[in-house]
Amino acid sequence: MISLYISSNTWLHRIPASAKLLALLLLSMAMFRLDDSRWLAIGLLAAFAAYGSIGSPGLCRLIALGALLPVIIGIAIFQAFVMGWELAFRSAIKLILMIIFADLITATTPMQAMLQVFQKLLAPIIRLLGFSEKKISLAVAIMIRFIPVLAAQWQQQQQAWTARTHRKPGFRLLVPFITTALARTDQVAEALSSRTSHSSGNPENRKGLAQR
Repeated sequence: MISLYISSNTWLHRIPASAKLLALLLLSMAMFRLDDSRWLAIGLLAAFAAYGSIGSPGLCRLIALGALLPVIIGIAIFQAFVMGWELAFRSAIKLILMIIFADLITATTPMQAMLQVFQKLLAPIIRLLGFSEKKISLAVAIMIRFIPVLAAQWQQQQQAWTARTHRKPGFRLLVPFITTALARTDQVAEALSSRTSHSSGNPENRKGLAQR
C-alpha cells in the first residue's frame, strides 16, 4: 500500500500532513450542512483540478476511483427509497467528494507523515485508555490508504467479469467484492502480525522495545 503514494514535488506534496488532514476534517463537517447542489458541483470541479495539478499519475488515480461508482450508485438507489431521489443524489455527491479528497491526501502524503500526525493527535486519549499509540495511528492510516486499494480491486473484478461474459456486471460483483475485501484485510492483518513477531524475535529489537 505504500506504493499508493505518488512521489513528486507538487504544491499538494509540500503542504504539511497535519494541514491536509485538518482540511479533510473541516470539509467533512461542512458536508453535513451543505445542501446546495451548486456548491457540491464546485467542490467536484476543485477536486478534479487538484488531481490534474499532480499530472498524469493523478488523473490515472482519479479514473481508477471511477470503479467505485457502481457501489455508490447502489447506495444512492437504496437511499432514494428511504429519503427521496433529491437527497439521495446529494448524499452520493458528498460521498464521492469525501472519497476523492481522502484519496488525494493518500496520494500526496507519505505514510510516515500521517502516522506522526495521528500519534500526536491520539496520544492523550490512547494513554488514558492504555492502548498503543503506534498501533492505533497505524490502523487509522491504513483505513485511509484502503480507499484506492478497494477502488482498484473493484476495477479488476469488473474487467475480469466483462472479459468472461462480454457484459457489464452491474451489482452482481457486490458479494464477491465484499468477500475479497474481507480477505484482503485478513492478509494485511497477517502481514502486520508476522512483521511484529519478526521484530520482537530479534534480540536488538526486543531490547529497543523494552526501552520504550
